[in-house]
Amino acid sequence: MPRRLALPLCALALLVACAPTLSDVKPTLSVTDVGTIPFRTPGSLVATPDRSRFTPGDPIVLTGDLRLPSGAGPYPAVVLAHGCGGLGNAETGWAPVLREWGYATFVVDSFRGRGLSEVCTNAFTLSGTQRVPDAYGALRALATHPKIDTRRVVLMGFSHGAILTLDASTAWAKSTYAPAGRPAFRAFVPFYPYCNTVFPERQQLAGALRVHTGELDDWTPAAPCVRLVERLRHAGEDATITVYPGAHHSFDNVGRQFVRLANVDSGAACFFQIPSILGPFPSPSEIAGCLRKGASLGFSPEATEQARRNVRTQLTELLG
Repeated sequence: MPRRLALPLCALALLVACAPTLSDVKPTLSVTDVGTIPFRTPGSLVATPDRSRFTPGDPIVLTGDLRLPSGAGPYPAVVLAHGCGGLGNAETGWAPVLREWGYATFVVDSFRGRGLSEVCTNAFTLSGTQRVPDAYGALRALATHPKIDTRRVVLMGFSHGAILTLDASTAWAKSTYAPAGRPAFRAFVPFYPYCNTVFPERQQLAGALRVHTGELDDWTPAAPCVRLVERLRHAGEDATITVYPGAHHSFDNVGRQFVRLANVDSGAACFFQIPSILGPFPSPSEIAGCLRKGASLGFSPEATEQARRNVRTQLTELLG
């Protein structure tokens, strides 16, 4: 979900200059640590020069905004992952609502530490899959905070962040970034993810999956996600999907008027089956054959109200 699609060069330079470094990362968080929290990812996924595969790379230092609900704690927590436009109204709109329900929130910024402002207009800049280590790095940081109940942490993402959430829900992601002895997510809640690409790792989950998407989404269509959940359920996995009638992409972005964005990349017409989450991927020419410019998004008060009721019920059931 794009909040802004470009920054002036001077602002971009400032963004890079203010990026967190390893010296900013605390090995252990204290009871008073809230607000901006720098953390280190457990490695990274780097595209090969020909973009055909992802290979393991060095850790990255990112930040998240940690806020706690009222009460003594320890609290269950929700890690929130933004869309392709960076930090915006969807995840920041959900955070205060979640805290009212008694959940700590950690809104992760996947862009500033990478010197990025948006990836909506060029889908090759950074994929949702490449952000999977971000989520597990955030979880490792939260696990050191005395007021967080590490046994009850959920990952929730939106659009590009929902791709991250969907990929982080795989057993592959857990075994790679949360092996035995490391904290793991209890459940995964992606909002309007992209489900068109099929690969073997997606067939086994690391926790409960609860997908939410709009019936009229023309950026990340609902139908492939419905089929994905059907396959998972048929295989005995704990997955459900809620499709909101009449709702478009970013339907929970409060106050965002319906708009058609002309310059964003859309893979809604792309359908690929690949050997692995790490590739090899279709060639740039194959992707160019189905990649299009333009997508719609807009707020739906009815869908948002229903989604909040649904998510509250789901979190209560999943976290106890």
